[in-house]
Amino acid sequence: MNEGVIAARYAKALLKYVQESDAGEEVYSQACQLVQKMQQVQQFSDYVRKHPEVNLDRKLELMEAALEAPLSDGMKRFAALVYGHKRMPIFQRMLYSFIDQYRQHAGIKVGRLVSAEHVPGLRERLETMLSQRTGAIVQIEEDLRPDLLGGFIVEIDGMRLDASVLEQIRRIRSELIDRNNRIV
Repeated sequence: MNEGVIAARYAKALLKYVQESDAGEEVYSQACQLVQKMQQVQQFSDYVRKHPEVNLDRKLELMEAALEAPLSDGMKRFAALVYGHKRMPIFQRMLYSFIDQYRQHAGIKVGRLVSAEHVPGLRERLETMLSQRTGAIVQIEEDLRPDLLGGFIVEIDGMRLDASVLEQIRRIRSELIDRNNRIV
């Protein structure tokens, strides 16, 4: 069977569980953190997903260490279910699917802020402004790219606002080239 279908079914079950138990925000937050840690630390991801000799209790300890907090009951029960059905190799994919389904259910839109350096309060102001305009909960993830030189880029729902110095330099360069081509 297709791993994507399996992951989506497990994620749907987890979503239904968190809806019934009102533990959605906590499980969603932990799922996001776990996915982020699994992306950053390949060894952690491998121990959780690939090593059958690592038992469930040890996997849960590793997850708690990665979160630096105790796992919620919902996440523990979900991990035990997945472990019991020998589906740990696609655990990360299940978490991704759950995150997508939860965001869709809760009306959460995720955007991206790329800037040359961290600007205190910019992310929060953008989240507030975009939440008011879209009528949805907006969460913005930040990335730093020093090559932008200054300014920022915001992406949400397929729309992009590029207010970076690098883009302004590109526009000026393009205009100068166009003007020079007309003169010749």
